[in-house]
Formats: sequence, C-alpha cells, structure tokens
Amino acid sequence: MKVKGKKEVDKSIMAESRFKTKIDAKGRRLMLCQNSEPGGKHFKGRLCSEMVTVNYDTVAVLCFRCVNQIVEPPVLRGTAVKSDKPKGWKFMKEFVAQDGTVYHKGEEQTSLKGTLPATVIEPKTEKKRLTKADKEIAMQSLGTEIKGLKADLFVETRKGKRAEITRRLSKANRELKKLM
Repeated sequence: MKVKGKKEVDKSIMAESRFKTKIDAKGRRLMLCQNSEPGGKHFKGRLCSEMVTVNYDTVAVLCFRCVNQIVEPPVLRGTAVKSDKPKGWKFMKEFVAQDGTVYHKGEEQTSLKGTLPATVIEPKTEKKRLTKADKEIAMQSLGTEIKGLKADLFVETRKGKRAEITRRLSKANRELKKLM
C-alpha cells in the first residue's frame, strides 16, 4: 500500500552501510555521519548525529561540520594597496610622478629624476546618461530620418548623391544601434 505523499523506493538498489540510513517523505536517502561512532578514521573526540542527504550507492559520509574540523580554513589574501599613480601609468610611453620620478613604460629611470615636469592627467568627462523618455524621442527622430533617407535613396538616380545618402543612412543606423 502506498502512503499519500511518500515515494516508494526499491531497497535492492541501495548499497549496504553500517551507518544508520533512512528514506524521507520525498524519497531521498539520508545517512548518519561517520563520526557517530567513536574511534573512526576522522573521529576528533566529538560524536556527531548529523543526517546527510546521499546517493543510493553511498556507503559512508562525513557531514560538513566534521569536514570543517578536519580541514584548515582557506587562506584569505588582503587586498592590494592602491597606488598613488593614475590608472594605466605603466603603459604610458613616459610618465613623470609628482615627486619627479620618471618612468618609461613602467620602468623607473633614475638618471632622469627631476629633469621633466610632472605628467598632467585630465579626468575623463562623464557622458550624460539618457533617460528612457529621451531615448525613445531620439530613436523616434532617427527612425523618421532613416525613413526619409531611404525614400530619397529610392528616388535618386545620380551616383554621387546616392553615395552621400548611403553614408548618411549608415551613420543614422549606427547611432540607432548605439541607442538600443
């Protein structure tokens, strides 16, 4: 007889184990940790009663708490100290620090120290981000421009004018692609 909500499991496919096992309501096999018996290979003086979800062919299992006792904690490296120099200074052909130290492609040139003026780095200008409404308006205007250019291209017969319209059409298509 099958109980509602409980799955039937074929016990013949399960591997034999000396550790206590049971099947939960969803049909998963649970096994007691190896450290439930004193004197085992990984026993560290504390009995464990943790049940772990395992495969049907599992013979023994060690729970996560017992593994944490056996294994050393991971080595955490500290973050690198931020340099006082700007981004990409190592890749510059020539960079002169504020103290007068001269670098050629990241290599310090001690003989040139103090002979050149400090490199001035201009900050990047931030682009104004378009709002959704601005983006829609720009896409709409580009769409009408493209439509007009296509109509002009269809009517135009002169080779030079066709090339000019094609260039303008390509440029408008690139701008539209950037907005998407």
